[in-house]
Amino acid sequence: MEQVIFFAPIAVYLAAVVGVTLTMRSLPEDGEYFFAAKRLSALQAFLSVVSSETSVATTVAFPAVGMKSGFVLVWLLLGYIAGRTIVALFYLRALYDSSRLTIYQTMSGNHRLLESAYLLAKYISGGARFFIGGFALQQLLGGSTIMWILVVAVCVAAYSLTGGLRAVVVMDQIQSALLVGTGIFLCITLVRQVPPGAFEMPAFFDWNPAQYTFSPILFLGGVVLSIGSHGADQDLLLRILSTKDFRSAQRSLILSGFGASLLIGLFLMVGYLLRYTGEAGLAEKSPLADFITRSHSPLLAGVFLVLLAAAAMSSLDSTIHSTGAVWKSLTGSTRAGRYWSALSLFIMIGFALIFMSVEKRHPDFLALCMGSMNYVNGGLIGIFTVFTFWPARLTRGGVAAGLAAGFTATTICEWAFGLPLPWTYTVLISSTSSLLACLSLSLGGRRATARTAA
Repeated sequence: MEQVIFFAPIAVYLAAVVGVTLTMRSLPEDGEYFFAAKRLSALQAFLSVVSSETSVATTVAFPAVGMKSGFVLVWLLLGYIAGRTIVALFYLRALYDSSRLTIYQTMSGNHRLLESAYLLAKYISGGARFFIGGFALQQLLGGSTIMWILVVAVCVAAYSLTGGLRAVVVMDQIQSALLVGTGIFLCITLVRQVPPGAFEMPAFFDWNPAQYTFSPILFLGGVVLSIGSHGADQDLLLRILSTKDFRSAQRSLILSGFGASLLIGLFLMVGYLLRYTGEAGLAEKSPLADFITRSHSPLLAGVFLVLLAAAAMSSLDSTIHSTGAVWKSLTGSTRAGRYWSALSLFIMIGFALIFMSVEKRHPDFLALCMGSMNYVNGGLIGIFTVFTFWPARLTRGGVAAGLAAGFTATTICEWAFGLPLPWTYTVLISSTSSLLACLSLSLGGRRATARTAA
């Protein structure tokens, strides 16, 4: 009976995956496969964005931070809301009005350089999240991390390569409901295990500038990170750009900041409650998975298994879909988009395996995820800002300089010292370096062109 209870939730979820695979079919045309013919409502786009971004990092990394530091990450969440509002008001219009396959074609005639950089950035950050999903499943079910990485990849391939963005969005809506429902279920379960009078008010501020949770820098880091993730990232923007009209796009983008913040806050609470359950020696990087493994509750373990599977799949299906579009643009190919998404899936598996060794340098999985994003995202944030506010100044030299500056700054922050700098500092340093380098060479290029013309 315990085995039946344990496997019942995952069986229901896998039945949903099979149902979507069998019923959702996409035409091979780019507008249909990649953009769902621009027929998504604001609600569909909102749920899909929140599901994709609050992936396995939410279910594994944020409870660890909540157990250790309380609610100090509230400043990151406020930064998310502010950053997405800035993108919706100032950055989004030029991208939404474009009919091109990738946002990088819209941003610059030198889009291949930007697209190559984006692919590298996405495989680094997506590979880290994919690895964490396999790690958490291994912790809960045993076996090997590699095996679970492959299992998740096969499930994602089944529906995303056949149904295109429509299938991805339908699964994202299911996954959103699972994330919220499981988070609430976990909170209720943990509250019952906290002894009377043991609970204390959590911390909301951190004034230690040596930590990535230093409140002022955490807020600024959240703002800048959102400009990169929701303004210069093909992945999450695919849903926004596939809405019926621009107002729907703006609403879904702004609301996603509030939705993601509420969901992350829910799992921070899960982590904070773990502190008072009396369970000693929980794994610092994944305390929730460790707690559930020790609980010997088949229902709790089964629900958490579904949560992990849904979160890992939501992150992966989104990544291979967006990178598939970029690969097609980069190569100028006439092959169907699903071919390039399949190629991207194999590359993602490779990067997830790489992170099996890299993760040991980072104190927790949140630092691993956020730090891995900065190598190229910092450069894209700087370039995207120049494109938005000074589009006439964006030159090929400026694009190259911005990417090089962001990558170099992140590499120094991550590897020049005994331990990586706090990722909140790294994202500010890398994006600022990119912005200044991009503007400097773009201005220099314009002046040189003017002198030549004279």
